[in-house]
Amino acid sequence: MPERDFEELIGELRDLGRAYAVPEARDQRQAVRARLARPAPRRHRARFYLSAVVAALVLAVAAISPARAAVLDAVGGLLRVAGIELRDPSAEQPERALPASPSPLPAQATAELADARAKALFPVVVPEKLGSPDRVLLADPDKNGAPRVVTQIFRGGTVRFDQFDGRVDPVFLKTAPDGQWVEGVGEVAVWLAAPHPITYVDRDGVSRDETARLAGPSLIWSTGSVTYRLEGLATLEEASEVARSVR
Repeated sequence: MPERDFEELIGELRDLGRAYAVPEARDQRQAVRARLARPAPRRHRARFYLSAVVAALVLAVAAISPARAAVLDAVGGLLRVAGIELRDPSAEQPERALPASPSPLPAQATAELADARAKALFPVVVPEKLGSPDRVLLADPDKNGAPRVVTQIFRGGTVRFDQFDGRVDPVFLKTAPDGQWVEGVGEVAVWLAAPHPITYVDRDGVSRDETARLAGPSLIWSTGSVTYRLEGLATLEEASEVARSVR
């Protein structure tokens, strides 16, 4: 890009930044889309759109805390929260039926809680509000036996608590309705109130369709490098209370 054009682009970005109303964190995707939908003058339209995209995304990320910015990507109809991708159902996606009997996660096996803590490469915690888990499951271990996912089952199988290293590529893929940002739980948290399909993504980045199933209301949050997914509690209030009791 010629030096003069580059300087003009910088100037446009600065002018747009001063005129841009910084959105609340939970509304950033809608605000960005609305900003891009506004008509632009025909002159320099291509450059204006480029400026708008860059400035809007920069300012939207700046509107949230550094911890959230490190784990959040809300571009192109995709919401990525520390190892979980939430696909926007309004985006074009091929229809696929869920299997009648979903398969368990790869190489899933029952274990004792102490064994899970010894093998996992991340701290394995328990929500004190739920008491001791009915079962502990380890799934998708590496060549040394370290599980990629540790799952705890509560209340006769109606409540599921997954935990895994959020620094890895997406572990779970969800086609979800609009999520709700939640304050006061971890560094970033999203509540999904409605049932939604969920699929496991293996170590090679391949969606394991045979594991796909319909998930219940879920609270997803991250703390440090670990991501948690609490499924099966009917209300955000109860789910948040349980999440805050994790030790």
